[in-house]
Amino acid sequence: MPIPDHDRLAALLRKVDEVRGLSAPSPASHAATLEDPETIVQTLGELVEELERAHRRLIETNVQLVSLREVASRLAETVDSGETTRTVTRYVQRAFGFDQVGLLLIDREQGVLTGSWTTSMGGSDSTSSLEVPLVGERGALARAVWMGRTLLHHDCQRHAPAILGEDHPLSSAFAQLGSLACVPLVRSQPTLQGEEGVACYTGCALGHSRMLAPPPGDASSVWSADREDVQRRCLSCRNLPTLGVLAMARGAGAPPLGRADLTLIESVALSLAPMIENARLLHELRRSQRFQQNVLDSMASALVAVNLRGEVLGLNHTGEELLGWSEEDVLGAQVGDVMGEEGKRLLDDAMVHGNEVARQETQLRGRNGEALPVRLTSSRLRDEDGRVYGALATFLDLTPIKQAEEHAKQMDRLAALGRFTSSVAHEIRNPLTGIGMGVQHLARALPESAGQSQNLEFIHGEIKRLDRIVQELFDVTHPRQLDLSPRSLADSVRRAHQSLAHLLAERGIELALEAHADLASVPHDGDQMQQVFINLIKNAAEASPDGAVIHVRLERARDRRAAATGPALLAHVRDEGVGIDLETCRTLFEPFFTTKPGGTGLGLYITHDIVKRHGGSLTVHSEPGRGATFTVELPLAPQGGKR
Repeated sequence: MPIPDHDRLAALLRKVDEVRGLSAPSPASHAATLEDPETIVQTLGELVEELERAHRRLIETNVQLVSLREVASRLAETVDSGETTRTVTRYVQRAFGFDQVGLLLIDREQGVLTGSWTTSMGGSDSTSSLEVPLVGERGALARAVWMGRTLLHHDCQRHAPAILGEDHPLSSAFAQLGSLACVPLVRSQPTLQGEEGVACYTGCALGHSRMLAPPPGDASSVWSADREDVQRRCLSCRNLPTLGVLAMARGAGAPPLGRADLTLIESVALSLAPMIENARLLHELRRSQRFQQNVLDSMASALVAVNLRGEVLGLNHTGEELLGWSEEDVLGAQVGDVMGEEGKRLLDDAMVHGNEVARQETQLRGRNGEALPVRLTSSRLRDEDGRVYGALATFLDLTPIKQAEEHAKQMDRLAALGRFTSSVAHEIRNPLTGIGMGVQHLARALPESAGQSQNLEFIHGEIKRLDRIVQELFDVTHPRQLDLSPRSLADSVRRAHQSLAHLLAERGIELALEAHADLASVPHDGDQMQQVFINLIKNAAEASPDGAVIHVRLERARDRRAAATGPALLAHVRDEGVGIDLETCRTLFEPFFTTKPGGTGLGLYITHDIVKRHGGSLTVHSEPGRGATFTVELPLAPQGGKR
């Protein structure tokens, strides 16, 4: 039987009341006033106005949701989750006009929700950090995570967002809440399905209301412990689908949140979830890259990676130090130009033929072209399908080991030399003394003759040379204790100059000393350091032509050298000779090495040893044809005095 027009109109008005009640408290029903046409017209007018307002709100919401996507680009630039949550809460609070907005993300390692809470009070916004434990009953935010669904509370004193102490910055803001909505943020990627939905094992805490309230009686304590154990297992589960919680709230004096607000909040959460997920993935990627770089740079071994074209893909910090290149300089460069042809050959052999080597001793060449002894291991780089896309070389600098081996050999030779010197020194010097006295007596007894006089002078000179060799052997094998006291290094140079004045004057060689008057005193043994400068100045004179000038410059170490070794004084002795080649510079301070006819090869070795026992260093820099400069570096703080 058809419904009369009167009944149809009554049903329509009741439907209007129901729809209007979805978004706000329903006004008085107009269904009983069907006989009054004015009431029907008024109702229709109200419906049109509400439809227009709803349409405007829909447009505004769409604009707000679209602009929310622009936040995603800003989230990609954030450095951590704290900055991410601050950015989102400030935007959402201003864009949608809620009194308070919170965004907290799950930190599985700590077992907490952590993030930011933005509050608008008195026309100003403030954002505070908030951390909520997820194990146990800790308020509405944690409850929304374990329930896995949106929760709406109109009694925020009973259902507070979190349990805070009185001194917490947000305690007063939470006390003013009138209504609160908490929406879980769910990952976009699907979770692994178990036998009970998203549960990965029997007893999963997610979505089960039995986890919210304890059973009556004595079983409540056991229930609480079991619940916390289940929650901890859920936090460690890789199937946990929740990223965090988005919360929006209004104050006690504002209209409470309704269904339309919940729809808006859930729409915002749906849009935010993938943005948050992507931002967290970017943060994890950056952290993983930093971790990888820290591991590579902390390796004691150098590392070089190349692609199939032999182009450098990466170089760690140790590799930069050993080869003399920075990673930025060599990325994309040919590996042969970075580590030498031998390194290129070993990597090519690994990539092309699969001939990987393990701890093979070889020599590489870095930026300065000098040979670098290393122990190298090579291996292929493979992708996830097992295809070779490059090779990797790790190598350890053998220079300290080689130096230690050479030093041990030198010590063995010096120990043997010391034993030899101690046992035969007197046996050599006693006959030398007798021979010298005999030569002097013979010179007085023989008639004066130019030829005989020259022969006797030659014999006497050779006797002195043998005596000097024995004395230098004693100096090497039996060094005396240093007397370290703060003294003027310039005075030691001047005394050395006085000792050599006759020798320099014979060849017309001058010494130019450059030293500031306020130069600090440096702890050193005056006699021993005088001997150092006698040897260096004498060598410089012998290397320079007649009439040359030997330059001695004293200065304080600065810049990187001072930062690396501490405050120190530098003394540069520069000659005007033909220079020293690179190979000779490497062996110049070794015992028994000499380029002089009749030299013992112990002068520079003894000089180097004296400087080293002062805690300093002796180095040489030379370019063929442009002379040589010997640099003595002495620390301003006493460090020597021992062998």
